[in-house]
Amino acid sequence: MPKFNVEFYKPSVQVNPGEPAVAFVDVLQRIAAMTPRQRIRGGLDPAVILSLERQQGAEYFGEAARIRTEDLPSVVHTGTGHRHNLEIDAQEGLGEEIHFLYDSRVDVIAVQRRGHFRASALENLLSDLSRNNVRFDVILREDAWQRFETMDVVKKVYFKLARPQDFVGESRQPLLRVLGMMDDFNGILAKVEISVGRSDRRLRPNPIRGIIDMYNRSRDNFTALSITGAIQAQDGDTHVETVDFVHGKLSFTADVERRGRRLNTEGCRLALREAIRENRDYLRRFRA
Repeated sequence: MPKFNVEFYKPSVQVNPGEPAVAFVDVLQRIAAMTPRQRIRGGLDPAVILSLERQQGAEYFGEAARIRTEDLPSVVHTGTGHRHNLEIDAQEGLGEEIHFLYDSRVDVIAVQRRGHFRASALENLLSDLSRNNVRFDVILREDAWQRFETMDVVKKVYFKLARPQDFVGESRQPLLRVLGMMDDFNGILAKVEISVGRSDRRLRPNPIRGIIDMYNRSRDNFTALSITGAIQAQDGDTHVETVDFVHGKLSFTADVERRGRRLNTEGCRLALREAIRENRDYLRRFRA
């Protein structure tokens, strides 16, 4: 059976100062009430919320897809090798789907991880359809988050940044400076390491939080992010730990059967529900 991989995010809706707060569940309720046509985002990167339903009172289960309209694959016969083009209408495209489940009891969204449509794409789609600024913050494994929270002194920050196709709208100055240098050199990848070396100095905490915030807002641009610091053990000894924010994400894997050539939708829903159930005690701390 194919593997069904899940990641976890803390959702929120960002508002400007003085504006009323908006709950994430309100965004889901509004999108669930839309017609199928209203759930489509057109333009150069078309996508759609194929389904979104409230289940068992506290859960919203949905399916989203990027609509692939260009560079479509051909159809190849496995016996003869004969190839022909996909016969689809000009207004049609291939749906590259993911499933997701939001549980309001822990205020966490579990998202199927697939390379062609990531959680950040779902985040952007929900923002565009609702006209709100939806944000997903990565949830780390419990052990990784505890190591970061107990760091007494941060000694080094390392991140690797891939150049996006367009960063005109980027407003975060530290990230903008790095992207600007990449553009000046016509580069596509930048590696940044900031450390105190062997000195007794420590990195300031606010910029560290700022880097984490940038990662949560621009995850697809970061190919690496790690923070190294000193942790004091209960016996008084101090040791150095490194927390990897890219590979230290909380994740879950299950087997889901296919129905025909597609994953069984009910199996996907049960896998997402099991992912939250298995981690519920830890996820409760992210409840607002």
